[in-house]
Amino acid sequence: MPIHEPEPIPPPMSKKDMIEQLRQRLASKDRWALRALMRIYQNQTDDEQCREATIERNGIGFTGPDAEILTSLARQYQRRGCLSPKQMIILRRRMPAYARQIVQCTDTTRLEHAFCGTCYTHTADSQSAA
Repeated sequence: MPIHEPEPIPPPMSKKDMIEQLRQRLASKDRWALRALMRIYQNQTDDEQCREATIERNGIGFTGPDAEILTSLARQYQRRGCLSPKQMIILRRRMPAYARQIVQCTDTTRLEHAFCGTCYTHTADSQSAA
């Protein structure tokens, strides 16, 4: 029987590479764009969510030009659990701009694992084995 050596652990991704990888995923994968939308929406203040506008210049949440449309999409996604194909096109066009913010507010180890396709949690391990 051949002895299998463990695969070498790749070096951690640079923040720049991570942001670029995330931009690509946000522009091309619906699931990534939707999760990012909801994460950024949660970063908006309650007042900003209600007014569908950016009020505080705190570097967190949607930009002024995106606040109304992306807040509307986030609310629709919360209510319906999906967006229309046209809405998804809008979302995939706009979300890559938020890659840096997502990286800043996310566990980078978990994000790296998601990029590599490796499982991060025990639950994910058992699901992928099935």
